[in-house]
Amino acid sequence: MAPRGGNAFRPSRAPATARVLNNLPGRYPVENWHVCYWSVSEEGSLREHAVVLQLPAGYAAVCEPVRVGQAGCVLRVRRWGVACRISLLEAVGFDPLAIAGPDASDEAVTAICFAATQFDLPGDFVIADPDYPLLLFDPTGVLKGSSVNGISLLGALAYFASGGRVAADFQRLRREAPTLYRRALADLQAEL
Repeated sequence: MAPRGGNAFRPSRAPATARVLNNLPGRYPVENWHVCYWSVSEEGSLREHAVVLQLPAGYAAVCEPVRVGQAGCVLRVRRWGVACRISLLEAVGFDPLAIAGPDASDEAVTAICFAATQFDLPGDFVIADPDYPLLLFDPTGVLKGSSVNGISLLGALAYFASGGRVAADFQRLRREAPTLYRRALADLQAEL
């Protein structure tokens, strides 16, 4: 039986001590981006993180500066980490065939593109909501990606409190019923 929430709720594979993340080290020129984010432990405690993501060289030049809450070059935040926009690889001249070889299958090329832009992050459960945004800074320190629409703190707490049976982000509840959201948050924090 597949776990509820599918890939979005799978655990991160990043070592807890990782400080620099690159899924294909030494295979292409990179830039050091800084990502700051929050994670939630199974006991419900919050932890702030800051690690380096090594994105393909040139990525910063094709990403525009953003404000907190604007996605920019962040595609999505999941429990396991962050996905940056694959569509920007073409603009930076990233050539997956140079890594995979000229006779590589479409699946191999796609896997390289995903590996260059999607990162498992250290932490039990990565969250991204208005109180705990994920922030992605280019090598010069300019904010070029963020997310406040990932799985919320309540979503992480509900997942752990239910043993994985509740797999939801709770962003709509947060927007439409903030008082109920805060009450549920307090109840689950007390539970864990």
